[in-house]
Amino acid sequence: MKKIFLLLTVFACWQSIATAANLIEVYQQAQTSDPIFQQAIAQRLSTKEGVPISAAALLPNISFTASPYVSRIGYAGSNFDPVISNSGTYLNPRNLTQRGYTFNLSLTQTIFNFAQFSAVAQQVSLSKGADATLNAALQNLMIRVATAYFTILKDEENLSYAEASKLAYAEQLDQIKQQYKVGLKTITDVYTAQASYDSAIATYIAAQTTLSIDRENLRVITGVYYTHLSALSDDFPLVSPQPNNVEAWVKKAILQNWSIKSSQYNVASARELIKQQIAGHLPTLNVQTNFNKQLSDNINNYSSFSERHGPGTTSDRSITLNLNVPIFSGGGIVAQTNQATYNYQVAQQQLEQTIRSTINTTRQSFLSIVAGISQIKADKEAIKSSISSLKGLEASYQVGAETLVDVLNQQQNVYEAQTKYATDRYAFVNNILALKQAAGTLSLDDLRALNAWLVNKERRVLRKGRFRS
Repeated sequence: MKKIFLLLTVFACWQSIATAANLIEVYQQAQTSDPIFQQAIAQRLSTKEGVPISAAALLPNISFTASPYVSRIGYAGSNFDPVISNSGTYLNPRNLTQRGYTFNLSLTQTIFNFAQFSAVAQQVSLSKGADATLNAALQNLMIRVATAYFTILKDEENLSYAEASKLAYAEQLDQIKQQYKVGLKTITDVYTAQASYDSAIATYIAAQTTLSIDRENLRVITGVYYTHLSALSDDFPLVSPQPNNVEAWVKKAILQNWSIKSSQYNVASARELIKQQIAGHLPTLNVQTNFNKQLSDNINNYSSFSERHGPGTTSDRSITLNLNVPIFSGGGIVAQTNQATYNYQVAQQQLEQTIRSTINTTRQSFLSIVAGISQIKADKEAIKSSISSLKGLEASYQVGAETLVDVLNQQQNVYEAQTKYATDRYAFVNNILALKQAAGTLSLDDLRALNAWLVNKERRVLRKGRFRS
């Protein structure tokens, strides 16, 4: 029975590792589930509808109305023709009831309206800005997914290091207790080892909590809780940005960054709004064509009556050229123009802030990548050195040349060196993506390139083992 349970456990572990999600799978899930990105898609579609809405004012406007009516007309005086009903009786002609239909077909076409022309240009700028904003949102989604993904990998490594540290302190504590029982160690040594072990347990619990929280953060983006993610290969290359020149990346960012492009279109839209408000001082010209037709008949069942009161049809056609010249509007146009000018200045300053922020991000990411290569290499050497130092201190401690505190402190140094290595390693990956985002070149191909370095692995505590006291 125990063998069967063991086999089932091994199979379950193997299956969970085999089905670990990779970066592309998580990103594709986020594309359809992330509320922020879906909101950006809907906002773009909504904004682009502004172009046909504004252009509709420049196209012909055709309307048709039909109005049936019934009217009762009273006549005064005595000069009326005799009225005889179909039954041969005389009727009083002083009250006449008629029914009829009125049809109207109207066409209006704008010939000149500068405000409407500017409104179309404004909406075109907003439409292009919506496209740029959506591209920026797509790149932002890539960054958020990758950051959340690699944060989980970092947490898993830190948890493995914390577990290895906890086990090492547990063995150290057990060893000290055994030596205390035979009189080789003092109670102070036991308390010291116990304190280090308790601290390691607290660190391990904190690492578990951090991992759980960051997994929930990824679920906010994807709507899925991932328990297993493919890990980053230990052979992931540490390469410098190409071109290896920060100024070249800054120039590329100024030209291609999608947030900058979006802000530039916002400035163009604000400029067109000024023209739109100024157009309130300009004349407008349109042409209007009307065709009216009226059908009428009496409903008094008369057999004879004067012709002018009998059935009839009237129609008329007209073409009107309307010229509207504004003279004074109470100062409202001037105030609206000033307001649009101030909004234009706001858009200009927002553009400037976006440019400066993008340049700053580009420089920081580039410098962090360059420095990160040296830091990661130094972290690897620091781990080797700290482990070698720990082994030396343990040997010296066994012969009484070193104290227990020195050994425990060095064990803590090993753990800190390992966690720093994990932090710097994933920060390097995130800085690569941040640099490409700032330059406006981040794409799915970059995620695929990273995904190629992801492998299914067991937890690092099982892969790397633990250091022993």
